[in-house]
Amino acid sequence: MRGDEKHPLMKKVEDQFADGRMDRREFLRYSTLLGVSAMTAYSMAGLSPAAHAASMPRGGTIRIGHVVITPFLEPHNVAIFIAGNVIHAQNQTLTRTGADNVTRPLLCKSWHPSEDLRTWTIRLHENAVWTDGSPFVADHVIANFERLLDPATGSGTYGLMSYMLKEVEKDGQMTKELWDANALEKVDDHTVNFNLASPQVALPEHLYNYPSSMGHPEDDFRFGPGKRGTGPYQCVEFVNREKAIFEAKRPYWGREGHADRIEFVDIGSDQAAVFAALASKQIDGHYEIGPDQADALAARPHLEVYSKTTGQCPTLSLRMDYEPWGDNRIRQAMKLATEPDKLTKLALRQWGTPGENHHVSEVHPEYVKLPEQELNIAKAKELMAEAGYPDGFDADVTTVNDPAWILATAQGLKQQLERIGIRLKINPVTLDAFWGLWDKDPVVATWWAHRPLAIQIMALVYRSNTAWNIGRWNSSEFDEVLQKAEGTVDVEERKVHVKRIEEILQSEGPMLQPMFVNAMSAWDKRVKGFEQHPSLSIFIEDIAIEA
Repeated sequence: MRGDEKHPLMKKVEDQFADGRMDRREFLRYSTLLGVSAMTAYSMAGLSPAAHAASMPRGGTIRIGHVVITPFLEPHNVAIFIAGNVIHAQNQTLTRTGADNVTRPLLCKSWHPSEDLRTWTIRLHENAVWTDGSPFVADHVIANFERLLDPATGSGTYGLMSYMLKEVEKDGQMTKELWDANALEKVDDHTVNFNLASPQVALPEHLYNYPSSMGHPEDDFRFGPGKRGTGPYQCVEFVNREKAIFEAKRPYWGREGHADRIEFVDIGSDQAAVFAALASKQIDGHYEIGPDQADALAARPHLEVYSKTTGQCPTLSLRMDYEPWGDNRIRQAMKLATEPDKLTKLALRQWGTPGENHHVSEVHPEYVKLPEQELNIAKAKELMAEAGYPDGFDADVTTVNDPAWILATAQGLKQQLERIGIRLKINPVTLDAFWGLWDKDPVVATWWAHRPLAIQIMALVYRSNTAWNIGRWNSSEFDEVLQKAEGTVDVEERKVHVKRIEEILQSEGPMLQPMFVNAMSAWDKRVKGFEQHPSLSIFIEDIAIEA
């Protein structure tokens, strides 16, 4: 298919939109994924895209309250979504999914899928260069993705893009490798083909996965001061748990940032300290605020509070290779004994929505409402007895002390599960310590960032034998249905697959998932151009500050 041709599947997308079976949000998402420019897609949907404000203030320094930790320096295996706010200022991704959930080219200039959705042609900007002025080329893309898709790297991209892989046996162990020697194909210096083992409609969104930033191979793909990047800012100082400072590149090959300098300031996990820093104007914004801070911060005349419904959520994740969590009767008893609506109000007040223990949010276009799960303590106790625990048991839970709503969720679950004899001991640790434990301990209260499609979070967290399947839960039926959903554009057909995914996770899944959390932040009104992203992403070249 030539780059100027309309993809054959666009006729189906247009028909579904015209018939009312696809809403504007979904039409924008799928038309852009199939190669239609965002400008054209908005026009086809009868909407006007938000224009970049060329007249915004230029210069100055923006100080952002934000986590700054050394794992950010290894972008390919970083495990916290908001790391992208710091990393992507210097080390960009090929695409970017905006606050409107529409994916647009960034380091690439276009993409074009084949009719069967198995070959995606990615064309790079010819004038894109690294910090040292050397060109960014196809060889760099291939080197980065070869590393990202190597199981030894431990990247979340390995699980997300499993359609690039095949299972093989090495040294008596099953692992995965690129499914074909030509899976990553260099067409020319500025064109790469991603050749897939199975159809995938969301590859451009996957290229925005936050570990998938492009690092220079000669810098070991690392990020930080002295490392090369293609982004509009260069990191000049990085101090763990203190700060990361960036200076604008002038001139720059792409669209330059407005501010001359960006300072990410790590205030720590104390919400009182975050409040004080915002209220006293020590910082110009904070990437995330807690539900208990929102009203007080909104009352400050110089601040604006932003909120957006998302698929971000906490989970109580259970390892199947530890007793008793591998027994589904225990997992089902826990779900029967918890009340998501009460937990949501306890931890989030009005700043969230109850979950249904399947990790698909009502904001996801594939979401299907399942019958309500009812509280049934008697049935839960019966299942506990059948599993051999009539008197219950004790269990440790590793959790993080920041954000505070995760700890509040864990404490709420502790109270509710005591009713059936499951006695949880909550062990909160610092964020730095947590990243060494979150995928190792038997029971972990963790959280997952929003993804625009439910099938993305499914691939990252629940597909068998992937890096972030922290429950070590494997289901061949789940994998089969997910693969079908990933290659399906038809709205009604895709919802059939996702409904089955929801049912499998609700009845067998390795976790409790009681709620979804609004993305919330607070910014000084002098900061212009900010838009709340459901993933808490901050695109720093888009924001400016008035003197």
